[in-house]
Amino acid sequence: EYKSYFGQDVFQGYYRYPDGQRRLPFVPSWGGSLFEFLMPTLVVDERRIAAKGLGLNDQHAVDLHIQYALKEHGLPVWGLSPCATPKERHGGYSEYGVAALGAKGYKDEAIVTPHVSMLSLGFAPEAAIKNVRELIRRYPIYGPYGLYDSVDAKTGDVAYKYLALDQGMSLIALNNHLNKGAIQRRFEADPIMKRMRKLLEAEDFFGSS
Repeated sequence: EYKSYFGQDVFQGYYRYPDGQRRLPFVPSWGGSLFEFLMPTLVVDERRIAAKGLGLNDQHAVDLHIQYALKEHGLPVWGLSPCATPKERHGGYSEYGVAALGAKGYKDEAIVTPHVSMLSLGFAPEAAIKNVRELIRRYPIYGPYGLYDSVDAKTGDVAYKYLALDQGMSLIALNNHLNKGAIQRRFEADPIMKRMRKLLEAEDFFGSS
């Protein structure tokens, strides 16, 4: 449907994903990976500012990723996103996600990356911390410089690499989690961000759904 924001008509809509007794609404990302939904939250507190739009969509994406991995596919851990691959599979790096949550739809080969848990701290902190602990308990994924980039949750094969992008996202997400949104607050103080805030607050993706 068309919805008007500050005199500008915008065509918007959403899909629904089965979630137990419900069908949870969501706006898809490109490939259905969790980092695509959550990377902007490193600098924007979408959960607080865009509570009816991007923030709510982020929450639904996290919930559905966890459901998809743990309940639908019976994996012991969750976290599907582009990452390094064990044993140089696909040349050493590939995209992963929940295909139904993406416009393109990335593949799922049970390759789980821990940086997704860090990104999820703002939306499911208990589940994210539990997931990291389970990753470390089950697999040799913790090295001298922190968590390696990924693991095959079925075979236990680890990608013994540290990727700057994923390490950087993890560090910023941890900083926000431990220091009350430190990086988000710094970004929000910028005059340009202040101008954008009004629109982020007004956006309503799902209405009365």
